Amino acid sequence: MDGQQQRSGLFDVLKRVLKAQGIHYRELADMMNVSEPTVKRMFQEQDCKISRLIEICDLIGLSITELVELDTKRTTEATLLSVETEQALADDKGLTSFFMLLVSQFDVETITEQNQLSKADAYLYLRKLEKLGLIRLGRQDQVHLRVTRPIRWRLGGPLHKTLVEVNQRFIKQAMGPRQNEGIFYSTSRLFSPQSIVRLTQEVDELYQRFQKQATLDQLYYPAGELKSYKLVSTIMPFEINQYFSVPAFEGIPKS
Repeated sequence: MDGQQQRSGLFDVLKRVLKAQGIHYRELADMMNVSEPTVKRMFQEQDCKISRLIEICDLIGLSITELVELDTKRTTEATLLSVETEQALADDKGLTSFFMLLVSQFDVETITEQNQLSKADAYLYLRKLEKLGLIRLGRQDQVHLRVTRPIRWRLGGPLHKTLVEVNQRFIKQAMGPRQNEGIFYSTSRLFSPQSIVRLTQEVDELYQRFQKQATLDQLYYPAGELKSYKLVSTIMPFEINQYFSVPAFEGIPKS
């Protein structure tokens, strides 16, 4: 999603907060010293400067960070696509790549330029994604995602092989030589079940912070100053003997 789509989600949350506080558009307009039609148009178009959002938040006793937290809690429940939709993506690698880039906040123009596609190519991909119910094309072919991120892909599902390959390539790159960017930790230790429950909760909290900070950055920074980062984490039993087998020592005859 781009910055405007992020604002759209925040406006949805803001409307819920206003309703909960019993504040109508006319009252908000008076508080902002603008006309009621101006406020209505702002919420209908869901388009304004971040300074306006901050002003509204201040007036109703809410910080922009708290608004983002509410939006994060509302939207970070993973979307699960149907098996048929996953299969349709898996059957067309180009379509999968186009969709993955869209949900990773690349705009159509950038996807088109970086992949040397024609406008017709991009339009056909978009139409196919629209038929799958993953996007909606608005005026002037503006793209609106019809799914919320993150997307929870099925382990063992139609796209499992593709996702494994992507993560393997990413981890291999993370383990390789880097210049001042990225970190990589890998370790295995002995733990009690109780400790693993607590650590798993902390990893989940880190994931939520990762999502929230991304939303904040997309609000405050121009798209050209942002760079895509990937977080990969897992905690699971590690049967080390399944990964490291010991062959017979050479030179010793077998009995």
